[in-house]
Formats: sequence, C-alpha cells, structure tokens
Amino acid sequence: MPPEESETMIKVIGTAYKRDDFTREEFFDYWRDVHAPISAKAPGLRGYVVSEVTRKLQGELETEAFVEQWFDDEAAFENAAASPELAAAWDDVPKYAKTTGTFWVVKEHVIIPPPQRETGVGKSWEIGR
Repeated sequence: MPPEESETMIKVIGTAYKRDDFTREEFFDYWRDVHAPISAKAPGLRGYVVSEVTRKLQGELETEAFVEQWFDDEAAFENAAASPELAAAWDDVPKYAKTTGTFWVVKEHVIIPPPQRETGVGKSWEIGR
C-alpha cells in the first residue's frame, strides 16, 4: 500500500459470536456462503478478513472470530454505513450470529507487513462481489 493510502485508510474490527443453536462449523459455513457475499457488496469496502479463533492464549475476552474491514477513510466508511448494502448485511447477522459483538474503528500501525494471501496462514474465502 502506498504511504499516502496507509495514512488515511481505516479499518473496522469487531468480535463475532455464533448463535447458540449453530455449531461452529455451521456458523462459519453460513458466514462464508451467505453472509460474506452480502457484506462484500458494501460500497467502498477495500478489504474483508474473517479470523477464526482456534485457541485463546490469555485474557478474558471470548469470541469465535474477529472481522476486519478496510475503507479508504472515514468518509468512505460513513458512506458504507449509510448504504442499503450494509443495512442488508446487518439485517442478516441475527440469522447466524449473536448481535452482541463489539466493533472499533482503528488505524493500523504496521510493524511487519503480514504475508500475502498466497503464502499466508489460513484459507481464502473466494466470493463473488
């Protein structure tokens, strides 16, 4: 990412919890197959990553997953937040997840850039946008 982009780009990060009547596998299958394609339609969305928690090392926070979404800047995020596409995504959440997640708008300070997806850890969920 060019330096001028990284200075204004923001990320929304949040916790995600499966509904009690969903297994872990059903939760992630629904997210990948149904919810992610809906969320990916948000205008101005530059990146979308779901990180499945495989084990907790320390601390009190419990969650099944973290979600990360990148936008060019606050204006792009606010535009997406006001869009019918993002409203549709939020309307879909209770169909597979609890609505008690916590979300933050953050600015990244990259110390060591993560590996590219071709060599990174985890599976890529290829979805149509």
